[in-house]
Amino acid sequence: MLFKKTKAHSNDKIDELRLIDDDTPFAINEAFRALYTKVLYLPIEDKCRKIALTSAFSGEGKTYISINLAITLAKNSENKKILLIDADMRKPRVARILSKYFGDKAEEGGLSEYLAGIHDEPNIISTDIPNFSILFSGKESANPIGLINSKKMDELLNKCSEQYDYIILDTPPVTVVSDAVLLADRINGYIMAARADYSNINSLSDAVSIVQNVGGEVFGVVLSSVNPKNARGSYTYKTYKNSGYYS
Repeated sequence: MLFKKTKAHSNDKIDELRLIDDDTPFAINEAFRALYTKVLYLPIEDKCRKIALTSAFSGEGKTYISINLAITLAKNSENKKILLIDADMRKPRVARILSKYFGDKAEEGGLSEYLAGIHDEPNIISTDIPNFSILFSGKESANPIGLINSKKMDELLNKCSEQYDYIILDTPPVTVVSDAVLLADRINGYIMAARADYSNINSLSDAVSIVQNVGGEVFGVVLSSVNPKNARGSYTYKTYKNSGYYS
């Protein structure tokens, strides 16, 4: 089974947090269910909800949150179809994290090949989790901004919006490159990722401002890697404009 008895990724600081499965501690599963509930009640009227995960810098857990949010949505949303898109064509991580589950499938091309016109159809891969599919980033691109800002990207999102109820996009950090903000008028909004004892509040504030300056909406911030012994209770709650998420 996909994500069954997964161990923590200890070789890389970004990937050290485990993917949720049946053996995940109750508190972590509940944290992502709380995040799922917050996403469920976001004021989005579109039939397909398109949400991008981003951060100020790399290493703040956005890919970990993207994958686990998509899994939680699929497991808890009856008859809802979920698509996870790795939209980071500079340093893609989704395929790296999930390579043990998909092997060669993760190397068969993805977003970059479709946007560049190499593939006529996006190589969307179904998973063992019902109603959960993934579009890997494909090979790293020399022109990710041009691909993200193309008519093919519009066509992809429009086409997928007809087939899926949620599209979760894992995007590059906004203070480093502009890829993520190019999606501002194509999606409903952004969720910021931050990591305890790593993220900087000033950098996070800058990231929020960058998104807002291009007309994007920031729904909230997910804080991961919280040590309950150093927090008030089992979770840390971060809010932004009256929207908040547990992690």
